Amino acid sequence: MKKRIILFYLVGIHLFLVVVLLKSNFIERVESKLGLDADKPEITEFFHTMLAYHLRMDGNVPEKSVIFIGDSITQGLAVSAVASLSVNYGIGGDTTVGVLRRIQDYASISKARTVVISIGINDMKYRKNDEIFANIKSIVEKIPQQIPLVFSAVLPIDEELKGSERRGWNATRIKELNSRIKTWIEPLNNRFFVDAGSSLIDENGNLSDEFHIGDGIHLNSMGNAIWIGLLQGSLEDIQRDVASGMASR
Repeated sequence: MKKRIILFYLVGIHLFLVVVLLKSNFIERVESKLGLDADKPEITEFFHTMLAYHLRMDGNVPEKSVIFIGDSITQGLAVSAVASLSVNYGIGGDTTVGVLRRIQDYASISKARTVVISIGINDMKYRKNDEIFANIKSIVEKIPQQIPLVFSAVLPIDEELKGSERRGWNATRIKELNSRIKTWIEPLNNRFFVDAGSSLIDENGNLSDEFHIGDGIHLNSMGNAIWIGLLQGSLEDIQRDVASGMASR
């Protein structure tokens, strides 16, 4: 009888630990440190499932909505805190390749108030900055010129948590890519650039512990609050520009 109790106890403990590990980001962090996450397919079943949900919604998106497109960082953003009339088309794990595949399917873009795009961090596992930048240019060029577009910079990561293969990304890849995007996009008509990175980093240039959920990449509510404030300011600037342009006609 005692042996059975001990056996059930041990099985129960192991099942509990398995559940805890599956619900945490422990496995993801181990994969990241070992470089195993780079072997995952870029376009996943989750991508197709989420896109199917988006397309069910898209026909009912009200005119003059703010449309947010991005990866899991966008998916975790309370977009209604940025703009009350808004829709979140973030897909966890997405890259510029995924956005290029799906952006033309969103008919709501043609009647949007503004489109906000934040993408690029996941690309760094698959391609160099030159190709990421070329894809971002193609994404921006697919948005109708009369629709204002805000590109939100690739946010910093905590390199200490994300593994040795990503050491130096903040100072090299992320800053370099953002600089290229900003230089290209700012002179364009109806195109805007927002960079929350400097407000989210610690003294070493990493995403600060107080602003992420513990995985070194995804913002927590405090980090999102900073990002939300900057996005709100950008949308307000756009509205003023639109109002000023209409008044001068």
